[in-house]
Amino acid sequence: MAPLQKRAWIGLGIGLISGLGILLVVLIKGATNFNDDTAMRLMIDGFWVGGLALYGLSIGVTRRKRGKKEILRDERDEAIMARAGQVQILAIIVSLVIWAIALTEVYWDDGQIPIVFPYLMFIFTLVVNIIAQALGILLGYWRASLDG
Repeated sequence: MAPLQKRAWIGLGIGLISGLGILLVVLIKGATNFNDDTAMRLMIDGFWVGGLALYGLSIGVTRRKRGKKEILRDERDEAIMARAGQVQILAIIVSLVIWAIALTEVYWDDGQIPIVFPYLMFIFTLVVNIIAQALGILLGYWRASLDG
């Protein structure tokens, strides 16, 4: 398995665990309790900051050979990474559209959304970014295996 493909599997796992952890905390505690519940804020921050830190470490670990300076990527990997960006941007746009529609519909009568939601949108966008990049890379390798 190519190092980039390993990184994608690791990123997918980290993204799913972070995203599901945040989602569970929000569903159990209620998003509007965010301002008043310090433990909830720390749990959510732990999931997203910890997830980003682990993802950053996984990039460093899978990027280079031990003790060597060169990056382990060939032309196929570069093409897959270029196409993975298309999956990322589509996933981010779709997630933001869902947030915008859902929040508008839920809080229409109030005329405003609670201040916690832009923060949660930011966090989920980061998580969606990690998951989408991983899926884009894995789809690229899958398509490459079908082609030849």
